[in-house]
Amino acid sequence: MCRSSSKISSKISLLVLLALLACSWFSATAMAVDLQPGRGIADLERHLSFHGDPSARLGTMLRRFRDGAFETEMKASPRYPNSAPIVWAAVEIVNATLDDGRAPDPFVVTLALALPTAVDIYVIRESGFTESLLNYTARQSFVPEDHSVTRLRTPQFEIAPGETVILMAKLTFGPIQSFNLALETPVELEASAFSSGIYHTAFYAFAIACLVFFFGFHAAMKNWIGFTYAVLFAVALGFIAFIDGLLFRFLYPDAPQWHSLAGFGFLFALSGVGLFVAGRSMRLDGRETILSLGVSSLSVLSVIGFVISLYSPGPYTALAAYILLGLVPVTTFMASNVWRRNEGDVQISSMIVAAISIVCVIGVLAFAVMGWANNSVLLPDAVKAAFAAMLLATMTSLTVHMMSLRRNHAKAVKAQIAALQEEARRSQELLEAEQNYSRARELASLRQRQLATASHDLKQPIASLRMSFDSISAEAAPELRSRMREAFDYMEQLSSDYLKQTTPDMPEDGEHEQSFADEGDPDKVEEAYELSLVLGTILQMFHEEAISKGLALHMVASSLTTQVPALAIMRIVSNLVSNAVKHTLTGRVLFGVRRRDHHAIIQVWDTGPGMSKAQRLAFRQAYRKGAGSDGHGLGLAVCFDLAKQHGLKLDVHSVPGKGTRFDLHVPVSM
Repeated sequence: MCRSSSKISSKISLLVLLALLACSWFSATAMAVDLQPGRGIADLERHLSFHGDPSARLGTMLRRFRDGAFETEMKASPRYPNSAPIVWAAVEIVNATLDDGRAPDPFVVTLALALPTAVDIYVIRESGFTESLLNYTARQSFVPEDHSVTRLRTPQFEIAPGETVILMAKLTFGPIQSFNLALETPVELEASAFSSGIYHTAFYAFAIACLVFFFGFHAAMKNWIGFTYAVLFAVALGFIAFIDGLLFRFLYPDAPQWHSLAGFGFLFALSGVGLFVAGRSMRLDGRETILSLGVSSLSVLSVIGFVISLYSPGPYTALAAYILLGLVPVTTFMASNVWRRNEGDVQISSMIVAAISIVCVIGVLAFAVMGWANNSVLLPDAVKAAFAAMLLATMTSLTVHMMSLRRNHAKAVKAQIAALQEEARRSQELLEAEQNYSRARELASLRQRQLATASHDLKQPIASLRMSFDSISAEAAPELRSRMREAFDYMEQLSSDYLKQTTPDMPEDGEHEQSFADEGDPDKVEEAYELSLVLGTILQMFHEEAISKGLALHMVASSLTTQVPALAIMRIVSNLVSNAVKHTLTGRVLFGVRRRDHHAIIQVWDTGPGMSKAQRLAFRQAYRKGAGSDGHGLGLAVCFDLAKQHGLKLDVHSVPGKGTRFDLHVPVSM
């Protein structure tokens, strides 16, 4: 029983040993990759195995690789906390080309790894001879021979037909751990470099063209929020160029110390500008809210993070930058909700853009923080894809927004045109009504002026006639004198009533400046007559009134003749003499004619109270009278209007307290 158990145990141990040997052989042979004649290996990273001891040397790692201690899953480890993670990668390559005496095949190793801290690539031959193909560090100046567009490359090395080599690489990562390792022939390298150059040229040309359009459009529309979003995209494009190494190549190839400063500067600038713009977009009608102030204040964290990166650059600082960057699309989505509440569904496109941005940015951050397991998509390519997606989404949103604005503008313009047409129709009707009203008002005003002038002119002859009748009716029967007085009272009362009815209640400055003269055609040629005929009639009209007031009324006769309508001269001079007699308390009133060259001057003098300059100007207007006057303020206005209508000149000279003189310039007939 014991012997049989011992035999069974021995058999089991033998089987376990054979299984371990088989697994060891399988793991050792699984890492080998065969080269086809004249062809490289574009996806060499699929065949790599990894070891995460950052402190081990090349010899130690080579021995561990041969012992099968490497693993197929990459686990990078930092040498110190908050330092760059390091990993060793190795693969065994067999040149399966038949050894028929042909020359060794040339190859180049290319590495697509964004922002590496250091890269060392070795090839170990079967004889143990080790070649150092590449020793790159981010602290050295830019070496064009170590680069193929955006990838690192080694010099050419040879693998003879049938030869087996081990390719080992020590990768000190930066913020990105996704990479692509390829073994290429010189012809394949030239073709891949050409296609990579075309790809990057097309991408940057597209991005720059879109940004130029963004800047121009938002500047023309004076949309400063949109302009700052264009600035945000420009910063993002600069960061992509930094990841591709283009800034290092073209801007500061001899200053590698700026590399870390530029990288963290772009990261924190992206988050800072994005958070600030999102906060500004959350204002309501230009007013700050708690939400807008809170989001805008988060941009201060980006400034603080950048200051920290100057003293402690590393994965922890980069992680803080990624977190702030991840807040940008979230706050942008919140801002788009505010826009939609304020501006309606026209801003629904902004929400779509924000949603796409969230997906893209979170995906890119997942690449950066966790890496990509099988490196099927490199992080720089993912960043470019996310950038292009957001750029296209923003362009689409802008186009949709412009179309919506155009439609709304067209509707608004159409409605405004209809409103303007309706307003124009109402204005036309109102204008016609106003014109009809103005014509009716002018006609009524004309009739009112004519009635006022006639009533005013009738008062003086009636008063003169009454005085003349009183002087000659002393011996008439009392009954006849009574009836005549009643008749004169009635005519004076009727004239006064007409004047009161045609006098405005509240005359304003500048009103009633229209003519009160209505003498027919002023250009009508009259027969010549002597001025003394008119003046004599006026003397008879006011002689009795002057005597009744104790005034001396004198006339200076003249033989000068004129063709000015006699009625106009009569009305002007009679009004002047009437006013002189009315307002002169003591003294005399003198009127007559003086000759001056080829014209005559009819003068009216009085010794009344006189007028100031302001009064002389005021009395030219209708319905303006002195404080103690019981008239209607029409006399002087009628005189000046009649003189102007007939081309005559009427001047007034007056000294307060001494008297007044009126000069009427009249042309004489030869």
